[in-house]
This record gives sequence, structure tokens and C-alpha cells, in this order.
Amino acid sequence: MKKLIFLLLFSLTFSLSAQSIRVYNLNVAPEDAASVGNLFKEYHENGKRKSGSVILQRVRFQNHVTHRVLLTGDPNNWGSAIERPESDWRAYLRGTRAFRKPSTGSYTARSAYWKNGDREKYHIGQQWLIRVEDPKKYAAAWIKFAKAIEPMIGDRMMGLGSISMGDLDGATHYTVFYGESMNDLEITLNKIRNSKAYEEFSKTRGENEIIKSFAVEDLLSYN
Repeated sequence: MKKLIFLLLFSLTFSLSAQSIRVYNLNVAPEDAASVGNLFKEYHENGKRKSGSVILQRVRFQNHVTHRVLLTGDPNNWGSAIERPESDWRAYLRGTRAFRKPSTGSYTARSAYWKNGDREKYHIGQQWLIRVEDPKKYAAAWIKFAKAIEPMIGDRMMGLGSISMGDLDGATHYTVFYGESMNDLEITLNKIRNSKAYEEFSKTRGENEIIKSFAVEDLLSYN
């Protein structure tokens, strides 16, 4: 089903070890944001992906990044499920190129864990890019922590993944947490940081460094 904010239809919380993620950052002037959104909608609402989704997000608190296109899916079942003329894709790129300024920080990743929820309600997220010394140790501690706080966060989403490609100042992993608003994010994250689960996670995750954090907001999404 096509809708402006597509609710991902997964019934269980689960690990998506095979899920690929590709993030393309955009730098768009405020007066051109609506035009970029309209072009995204015109192109993607007429398509269908073999797996996963394509999402246009607003980005805050990153230099030279105002929006990003987030693609997710099974790498063994990637791409469009509908054959479309190459001219459609070229026209879409040509149209958006007129509104895009230089940007940085695009990357590819693999999801290690994703707790699904009500994405239509909880559509504003905070993402962290992190340098991790021991990936296995960090992932094991993080997944245990994520499962422990599920009763606290309800239908909010959270995820962990490893960076595959991209110049991200040494970041090796990302984490992300979604809420209903910026205020909801702040309140919920404060509760989490005061929990026993977070205290244990802090002791067992190993050496790590937060490279940067920023906010994202779902604007348009199609599967």
C-alpha cells in the first residue's frame, strides 16, 4: 500500500542481520525542499521495491545536510519489482540535481538489530555514529540492552548496524532511536539512561566513542 508515511508491516521484533541500508545525504535550500519532496513522491509512488523501503527524511543538526534518502532491503532481493524505463530514473536525477548543493556523510551499512514499532506515530529519531573498539562485544551488550528496555519504550523503534562504506570520521557503527517528537525523544532517552539496563550496558559494551549525533524525521516512505 502506498501512503505518505508508510507503516512497515512487521509483526515481531527481530534481528535483521541480512538487511542492507544505503543512505544518500542531500543539502537542499529551504525554498527548494518542497520541490525535492514532490519529485521524490512522483518517482517512488509509482514504483514497488522487491524488499524493504525507500524513505525521504529531514535531517537536523548536521552541517551541509538537510535531507537524506534512506534505502533498506534484502541484498539478495534488492531493487525495483517493476520494470521501469531508464529515462524515468534519469529524469528524476536531473530534476533533483537542480536543487541539490554539495553534501557529505553518505554511507552504506548492514543492520544488526531492529526493533520495529509504530513508525507512523514515532517518526522522529536521533541517530548516533559511533567508533567501536570490539564490534562483537558492543553488539552483544547493545542487543541485550535493547531487549531489556522494550517494556519501557513501547512501540518506539530502535536499531543498531555496522557501517560498510562511507567517510564518517572513523565511525564503525550507528544506533538510532525513534520517538513521537523531539521532546518525547529527550524524555524517553533520559528515562533509559537512568535505568539498570543502561547502567549494565555502559559497563559491558567496551571502549567506544560517539563521533556525532543528529535528528531525522520521516517525510515520505514507500515500499
